[in-house]
Amino acid sequence: MLKAAIATADGKHLWDGHFGQAPFYLICEFDGSHWVKREMRGNPLAVEGKHAHPDEIRQILSDCAIFAAREMGKKSRHLLEKKGVITFLKEAGSVEEIISLLPDPESLSN
Repeated sequence: MLKAAIATADGKHLWDGHFGQAPFYLICEFDGSHWVKREMRGNPLAVEGKHAHPDEIRQILSDCAIFAAREMGKKSRHLLEKKGVITFLKEAGSVEEIISLLPDPESLSN
């Protein structure tokens, strides 16, 4: 199943900062017809208060194919996309809004 990681602090709102600095990631999974919230996953790198390297974030979110956020550094985005991660940046305010905007997996194969 395809999974997406949404940067958040509270599970309700999209994180205001960069993806790698989010305290949590809401993990959603596509169940064949729609996206379903599965878990809140902590970001141990956020505690350190530094910009996490894309490879460090990929280790935490190795089961996720889509990273959704409000912001992500251009270099990080390029490195992630080069390794097959789909980066999804939107100005959405709520997690529900970003979930509604996540791409259908069938559209990704085209």
